[in-house]
Amino acid sequence: RYLLLLGQLAGKKLVLGTYYGPNVQDMRFSRQFRKLLLSLAQYPIVLGGDFNAVADPELDRSDKSSRRWGAGGRTIEYYAEALGLADLWRVLHPGERDYTHLSRAHGTWSRLDYILITDSLFTSARDVQIAPVEISDHAWVEFRLQLGRPAGAAGLWRFPRELYEDQAYEEYIRAQWKHYQNDNRAHQQNAVLNWETAK
Repeated sequence: RYLLLLGQLAGKKLVLGTYYGPNVQDMRFSRQFRKLLLSLAQYPIVLGGDFNAVADPELDRSDKSSRRWGAGGRTIEYYAEALGLADLWRVLHPGERDYTHLSRAHGTWSRLDYILITDSLFTSARDVQIAPVEISDHAWVEFRLQLGRPAGAAGLWRFPRELYEDQAYEEYIRAQWKHYQNDNRAHQQNAVLNWETAK
């Protein structure tokens, strides 16, 4: 459901987290997760993921007749108030409508995917946008965090070119992919589910 990393980025300690909200309202899980986040509140936090909830039913749903918060209830507000986190995309796009999830069953769009960020990091956020929905039924929210470069840093990270021609590395990746396929045979008939689990 979540992964939280406490680390150092450009000389600054912070918490980076990914989150997948329950498909049903689960206040016990929400309270436990909030307690864990509170234990890390002395550090700036960046938390992104699928919250299975909308922050604002009026703006974050294409179906204007639905004013439901979603399966996750008011979890976004719950975490934001406790930790001083804010919905990065909404702060920079007030009143705008854009969505991250397509419900094929209902033919409606919702904004279920968020980046919640500590207020102190807002001035470091760049290029915040919702990417197009391509293969999945979700679009991701992306941004750059410009914290400055530590002394001696060469710039943006790039995939090491030499690995493109490294036979051992290629064999390793192929072996890992084969291992994944063997462990997930049940998903191979469903292309969308196979892709989602592979990511």
